[in-house]
Amino acid sequence: MDCAMFSTVPAIQNCPDGYDSSKKPPISFFQTPGISNSSVGAPTISINPFYGKVLDSIAVSPIDTDEISALLHAYGKALKSRNVDEAVALYTEDGVIMPPHFSASTGTEALRDSYTRIFATIQLVITFQIEEIVVMSPEWAFARTTAEGTKTILATQESEPHANQELFILRREHRKWLIARYAFSSMKPLVQNGIRRS
Repeated sequence: MDCAMFSTVPAIQNCPDGYDSSKKPPISFFQTPGISNSSVGAPTISINPFYGKVLDSIAVSPIDTDEISALLHAYGKALKSRNVDEAVALYTEDGVIMPPHFSASTGTEALRDSYTRIFATIQLVITFQIEEIVVMSPEWAFARTTAEGTKTILATQESEPHANQELFILRREHRKWLIARYAFSSMKPLVQNGIRRS
């Protein structure tokens, strides 16, 4: 079985040297959209079937998904620590963040301004969960995540439940995966305590 194809068995044969499939968490791959055998509590990891058919197995290795997972968890860590430099470093040079109720910020300097504003305003204590990773080509992938916990408004020290869902468009640049586009929205009810949220 080739690494570029799809497997629901624990071992994946003919993988690049250094990859130990026995140490992987229980993750399933699926070949066609809408068909998923993902294990409970594990993210769904998908590889475009056309990608797998035309490229060498080393190009579509589980190493890609490992690197993407590490990138996303590094972003979650930057959010929790309110570290502007760490957050911005995870983006491509033309990276874009699209937060609700604000215009998109594009490029390194705009991203730095955006995260400086965000981190000066709130403190997040969250659990960051990867829900899905889809590798579409050697250079492009996307991922879905959720972040749940508590958000504290620093000016007032008032806290409230926090629950966001996020979509990342990722690009492989300079031999590493980075965030090219990022958008998120709240999962909190539209009406809370009789008050309609915008």
